[in-house]
Amino acid sequence: MKAVDKKAVFAQMVLAVLVIAGLLGFATPAQAQVYSTCDRWGSYTQGSWTNYNNIWGDNAGSQCLTVNSIKSWYVDATHTGGGIKSYPNTSTRLQTPLSQLNSAGFWYNTSSAPVGGSDHWNWTSDLWSTNNQDEIMVFTDWSGNSAGGWGSQIASNVTIGGVLYASVWQADPGWNVLQLIPAQKTTTGTVDASAVWRWAADNGRLRNTTFDTMQFGLEITSTSGVQKRYSLNSYSAWWSNTSGGGSNI
Repeated sequence: MKAVDKKAVFAQMVLAVLVIAGLLGFATPAQAQVYSTCDRWGSYTQGSWTNYNNIWGDNAGSQCLTVNSIKSWYVDATHTGGGIKSYPNTSTRLQTPLSQLNSAGFWYNTSSAPVGGSDHWNWTSDLWSTNNQDEIMVFTDWSGNSAGGWGSQIASNVTIGGVLYASVWQADPGWNVLQLIPAQKTTTGTVDASAVWRWAADNGRLRNTTFDTMQFGLEITSTSGVQKRYSLNSYSAWWSNTSGGGSNI
């Protein structure tokens, strides 16, 4: 009789565990999403960090941003034709002169829809000086030949912040643009933004050495007219200066 009771109790315990696990499983997706928008300028802010949908280009299609947290988001995008349509990204403002810069950088993990047709996109960091006089693009992953390489090549096989860049280009479409193209594509890695900024300044490639804004996101030109998903699965970033300013996520 005691043995039968033990089995019954055990069965009830197993059932209770399964029910709780099921409830937790249903609860998780509802807790994951904190913000969503299909507005071209839609944004979600936490502290000094912002996630932007940022559909800034002409003749754009549809694009919706879903934010799981300030450190994780994805876009479902449908674009076609030439010209960059959007740059969904995570952004923060340092507004720090080079002489006061301690550190700045980020770690990323991204995923992208399989490439097909006329897909053109690239994951890249945009580093800006005051008044957008300078833009440094640091590419991490891309489709086809969508990773910069326009203007004049100013360096090759240079290691900056522990990353080997096969080429560095400079162009002037009305402001100063540097493009750092790594030797290898990566979906996970670290970019030492302060090292990149110092390298550009030390080589006389900046018009204004005040590091104003640090962004990381995805430039989308075309998804071949088909809706595709691109995800910043995980992201951590930081910056600090000698004046006591700084932030991290």
